[in-house]
Amino acid sequence: MIRLPVCKIEVELRQATGAEDMLLLEGGSDVVQTSIALVQRLAYRRDGEEWDAAALPVPDLEALLLEMRHRWFGDVVASRGRCPVEECGTVTDVSFRISEYLTHHRALLDQRRLPGNVAVLPEQEWFQLTGSEVQFRLVTAGDLAAAVRAAHPEQELARRTIRTESARGWKRAQTAMEALAPPLSGEIEGQCPECGARARFWFDAQSYVQREMRYEAEFLYQDVHLLARNYHWSEEKILSLPSGRRVQYAELLMRGAGGD
Repeated sequence: MIRLPVCKIEVELRQATGAEDMLLLEGGSDVVQTSIALVQRLAYRRDGEEWDAAALPVPDLEALLLEMRHRWFGDVVASRGRCPVEECGTVTDVSFRISEYLTHHRALLDQRRLPGNVAVLPEQEWFQLTGSEVQFRLVTAGDLAAAVRAAHPEQELARRTIRTESARGWKRAQTAMEALAPPLSGEIEGQCPECGARARFWFDAQSYVQREMRYEAEFLYQDVHLLARNYHWSEEKILSLPSGRRVQYAELLMRGAGGD
């Protein structure tokens, strides 16, 4: 069971199948829309209520993707970058545990309370900065997907989630929004093994998880060909198999007389 950090909904995860692998390989380059599609397919509410991944606050979407990565590929995230010191430039390894990363962010959210200058409106999911006309709601995955496709993403995001006419009001609303739902994507810090300098790298949860899942899915077409040729299964049946089971069948064939 997974309890989402912002909206507090309890969800479960299904096993990924070849259909999700196909989505990653052929779904296009829209990272946010692919994230929404994956979470819509692979997660469901424990209370049986309707599930709408596009309506999730962005930190909840990111948390679910990281949970998927943790369950299917392990806990440790390892990445590389270069030391920012121009005279050094040494390749620097950065690693952390997803479980610790999520626990840290959940603890931050649990410690946060509704800021004193923010009031909950009767209108569902909207807030207001007290003593002003500024109203806002948290950015959802659907908002982010629409903003990415817009000519001016930041303006589109503000238009959808903030009600005010002043630039100062926008900034105040954005500050309150980040306090209520801080993103899981952000800077992570490492240390250069050569000169000891602090190195900061940007961690994008959605892009990272999809990149790893796509890497694991790269042998999908070979697997389908191998299983169809040897077992005479249809593509539809093969794609419906849990990905781990499909890979096991394909590896058995590759090690035996059936694969060539």
